[in-house]
Amino acid sequence: MAAETLNLDEELGITGYSTRWVVEKLEKYCDDYVEARGDKKAVNIDAHDVSDGKGYMSRVFITKVKFDDNSDFTLVMKIPTADLIEEKFLSMDGMNGDAAKVLSDKVLDAHNIECDAISLVSSFNDFPSPKVYYVEKCRQGNTSGLEGREAPGVIMMNALEGASLGLIRSVTKQQCINAALDFAALHNNIAQLEDEKWKNKFVSTIHWDKGMMDSSVAMLDTFAKSYPELADFNKVIQSTNIVKYTLYALKERPAALNAWTYVHGDVWTNNVMFKKHEDGSVGDEVLAYIDYQIGFEGNPVFDMCSFLTFCADADIRREVEPIALKAYHDRLTELFHQRGAKVPYSLETVQELYNIAFIHQALESLLMTKFVGNDHLPEEVVEAQTAKLHLKVKFSLLDAEKIWKRLNLGAIAGIQDS
Repeated sequence: MAAETLNLDEELGITGYSTRWVVEKLEKYCDDYVEARGDKKAVNIDAHDVSDGKGYMSRVFITKVKFDDNSDFTLVMKIPTADLIEEKFLSMDGMNGDAAKVLSDKVLDAHNIECDAISLVSSFNDFPSPKVYYVEKCRQGNTSGLEGREAPGVIMMNALEGASLGLIRSVTKQQCINAALDFAALHNNIAQLEDEKWKNKFVSTIHWDKGMMDSSVAMLDTFAKSYPELADFNKVIQSTNIVKYTLYALKERPAALNAWTYVHGDVWTNNVMFKKHEDGSVGDEVLAYIDYQIGFEGNPVFDMCSFLTFCADADIRREVEPIALKAYHDRLTELFHQRGAKVPYSLETVQELYNIAFIHQALESLLMTKFVGNDHLPEEVVEAQTAKLHLKVKFSLLDAEKIWKRLNLGAIAGIQDS
């Protein structure tokens, strides 16, 4: 074996897998590794955990194999873990230990969803996603190469040479439009699949999980105390069955309008890698969308709504919303036309579905305020970042209130207390 000089039976870092297991999978499934190795020997392998502060759904290991000529090969190993996210959930308003445990257990389900999702989307040539070498679901009784330890589950994929904007920096108008075009391509690919290849596989319920939604509502109550202009909307939301509303916005209304597809479900800044210019600056095109753990079926505009709500400052979002929605529908119409098909929903439907999803995403955007300050920056920098983030969230909530009133969403049967 090419890696015979390694201590193959030790655990590779804290991955939960032996070094032998990892090398064997690389030899069998990773064509890029085999090409890079050639006739060389692997003399060292290191898995560096880079997940601290960057999402909490899984541990992400930048894994580097060094060969005997000092060349190397790098890949990413993504391994599910519940401990990171349970700690973060417990810090949220309105979240108790039992609810946090339920949500953290769903992380393991989320990994299995991601295995199916990333394998699917990586087969679409016109949708930017990582190259996947090997996936293994968790809780399947698989071996890890370590005595007495079940395999935790893993996704092995290429290491991306892209740039992430982080939580504070806003996307640009053009980046928003390009994202809309990407999701048109994704939905066109999904529309051509046989049902058994995608339906009933992506079943995450985290966006309408009662514990998660109760936390968002509690955070709004706290947030509104600092921003009196949100007081009226806070009263509305406090008297709303937000889980029922979410199911209406993400599932029931899209189904009624014949607008239904696979939804990535987690398109926020940390999960979007942009291409870089030669000078290292961030470009306008997406290199890859990552983190497919919480996919579901439903509202086709949800992912665009997430991108605009979480990634764009309010002024950019307000300017680009109508442009991006039209760009999405125009491109989708063009792609359908190329194969003699017709998009089953209109631009007006796209706008409606965006509006009702936006209320949900405005509430979820409150969760971003719990992630600021994870980069070990000086206190005065964190203070400024927090203020900027709060401004974005405030304008999202104010715009959500306008939509609520304009569409008279309180009239939806059963969503508000009498």
